[in-house]
Amino acid sequence: MIQYYSTDIFDNVVTVNDARKLFPVTKSCIYLDSAHYSQYSLEVSRRLVDFINEFTYSNKNLSIFNITIAKTLKEKISRLINADVNDIILTSGTTHGINIFASGIRLKPGDKVAYPDSEFPAVVYPWMNQQKLRGIKNVLIPSDNGKIKLEDIEHVLKSESVKVLSVSSVEFLGFKNNLREIRKICDWYDCLLLVDAIQSIGAVPVDLQEFNPDFLAAGSQKWMMSPAGIGFAYISKKVRSEIDPTYVATSSVKYDFEHFLHYKLDFNDDGSAYENSTLNSLGMIGLEASVDLFLKLGVHNIYRHITGLLDLFIEEMRNSDYIIESDITPLSRSNILIFSHKNRENNSLILKKLSQENIFIALREGFLRLSPHLFNNDLDIIKLTSVLKTMRM
Repeated sequence: MIQYYSTDIFDNVVTVNDARKLFPVTKSCIYLDSAHYSQYSLEVSRRLVDFINEFTYSNKNLSIFNITIAKTLKEKISRLINADVNDIILTSGTTHGINIFASGIRLKPGDKVAYPDSEFPAVVYPWMNQQKLRGIKNVLIPSDNGKIKLEDIEHVLKSESVKVLSVSSVEFLGFKNNLREIRKICDWYDCLLLVDAIQSIGAVPVDLQEFNPDFLAAGSQKWMMSPAGIGFAYISKKVRSEIDPTYVATSSVKYDFEHFLHYKLDFNDDGSAYENSTLNSLGMIGLEASVDLFLKLGVHNIYRHITGLLDLFIEEMRNSDYIIESDITPLSRSNILIFSHKNRENNSLILKKLSQENIFIALREGFLRLSPHLFNNDLDIIKLTSVLKTMRM
């Protein structure tokens, strides 16, 4: 049953533990699959409903609303990732952002782009398409169950004279890449760095000043807990002249709204040069609500909470029939943990049995994947581990 509420609950959320009350999904199931998607908070729901009601019953000016919320949303995103607001692009999602870069970057036929051989398809297909359209060669970096070695990255960049490295900040199988060291390698071999950050933003601290990507893209439906169809990208000033806008909209240019027919292809000087004209209003509303929560709580605190839950899971599963497959060393561990029954063929059945117990995780590449968020607590993990340990396979 839907229950509407005032802003008091959101206003009174001070710590990560307080945040659970914002997520009614915790009352209906144990949801531990935020690497797939996450449910909305009551605050996201409230803001969406308020806007829909106002727009339904009044002549609210959508153009002015979109311009205003896009400006404030970019400002908040820039604070979240420590970037210049003028370098933020609002997109329809991670893939949209990656395609802005892949389609616009000035590469010649035969130039090479590299990515790990275990990358999520959103990283891969834009470059496969550029291989088909422009003859850009794709080079694979070897990995081991999603774990990528720096020396393998360096070897490929050096031996293949790679122009662009495309990599996830956190791989969908849970390995956290060392972006600081990867940046150094890219600089040494004069290679651009494109980062897919969808598995990080909102759950893992991301400070762009620490690794200075040339381009970064993220989407909303996973850890950012907001409507699908919205996201953002970051484009560094040093590469903007190398990335042509390939999708041009009215709002991409310095448009004269008083003289519609004065056509002039003069691109804006900031990230909006790469944006669509009519942005996703509902998506921006939901994303802003989530970013407000992240800024209020601090992503460092959210990450500490998540890794604490994963630590509890690891401890509870010691001496069981399950194997932790993730790299949990400090530099490589993330908000995502993959594990497996000692007989991997049982994992799909285990997933089915968990769902029958109203516990939801994921199965990826044959591994069980656990990805709790800020709304989960110790009791969720204890319930999961208790069910796992009592299963008879």
